Amino acid sequence: MNTLDKALRILTLLGESRCELSAADIARSLALPRSTAYRHILALKSQGLVEEDPGTGRLRLGARLLQLAGGVRRQGLVEVALPQMERLVAETGETVILAGLHGTSGICLERVEGHHALRVSHERGAIFPLHAGATGKVLLAYLPREDQERIIAQGLPRFTATTITAPGELRAELATIRRLGYAESDGEVIPYTYGLAAPILTGADRIVAALGASAPSTRLDAKSKGPFLKELSATARAIARELVGQDAN
Repeated sequence: MNTLDKALRILTLLGESRCELSAADIARSLALPRSTAYRHILALKSQGLVEEDPGTGRLRLGARLLQLAGGVRRQGLVEVALPQMERLVAETGETVILAGLHGTSGICLERVEGHHALRVSHERGAIFPLHAGATGKVLLAYLPREDQERIIAQGLPRFTATTITAPGELRAELATIRRLGYAESDGEVIPYTYGLAAPILTGADRIVAALGASAPSTRLDAKSKGPFLKELSATARAIARELVGQDAN
């Protein structure tokens, strides 16, 4: 039980932290000997409950926790969002995802597959960057400025010719996203695809998740986005209203 308690305390600390932590940070915060903290971290990493950023060596909760939470996955946010996502897919035929923050990355919390034979698919639990792609950028745009700068400082890897890799350009893009209330992406992660995403906001610009969709650019692009964007944004607002209503009750 003592061993279990230490492991749970590490998971709780990582879950409550607003940033990734080093093993030394964890040992110091929990008043554990470094050797003890390292041993438990290795055990948690081996089970996918904790992940290490390959660039910084810092630690965050692992995507495996989503799978372990399968019994309660449909409660709360996902439970509210899923019927709305299914309605949107039925009306548009395009794949829609619900995404949230995972450390300094985004994570796919839920998806509803579109009806087209050629479509862009996303796996539940998939991790993606915040500086590239519509869904990542909309999550990043509504973070506090200090969190944005911390993520920008980690570097902006290029995935395609249209990926934004210049910090100044990305800052301007994030300001535009907040002004317009949505993000778009023209092949920033996967060539020849176009993406749109809308924030799910509760309170004063407090983002809890993002609703995103991607499709081949032959079917969806900046010129034809109007009708789909209208439906996507309306769905994100409907999810937010229901979440706020639940909190009020």
